[in-house]
Amino acid sequence: MTTAVANWVGLDLAVGRVRRVLLLLVGIACLSCADLAVTLTHLRTIGMAEANPIAAFVIEWGGSWLWLAVYKAGTVGLAVGVLYRLRRTVQGEIGCWLGLAILVGMSLQWHAYTGMLDSAGVSASDELGLRTGRWLTLAN
Repeated sequence: MTTAVANWVGLDLAVGRVRRVLLLLVGIACLSCADLAVTLTHLRTIGMAEANPIAAFVIEWGGSWLWLAVYKAGTVGLAVGVLYRLRRTVQGEIGCWLGLAILVGMSLQWHAYTGMLDSAGVSASDELGLRTGRWLTLAN
């Protein structure tokens, strides 16, 4: 009888985990799309200092928003696919929580970054580009 109850409780916990992971994956996808939209907005207007060296390379090499979108879709798609595959495991759920936390942190950084540019103007953006050595823009 105890084993039957444990199995029932374990099954219930597994179903709850799968639901949480699926919701977290939706959050990861939405915040990743928002990050791409804000990145492209900055690249097409005043420019920005890209902190991710791989993304900076893709922007410089490709010179088009399309290459950045393909890179972003590929990396996010791979991560979401791996986490979806692990959706029934504790490790998969922890990975989803960590991924979402990182993207929330990036969103807060974007908020601070745009607030600084709004208050200080383009001179602050020039200073950031000089400090990082990689001020990037996209014409298209």
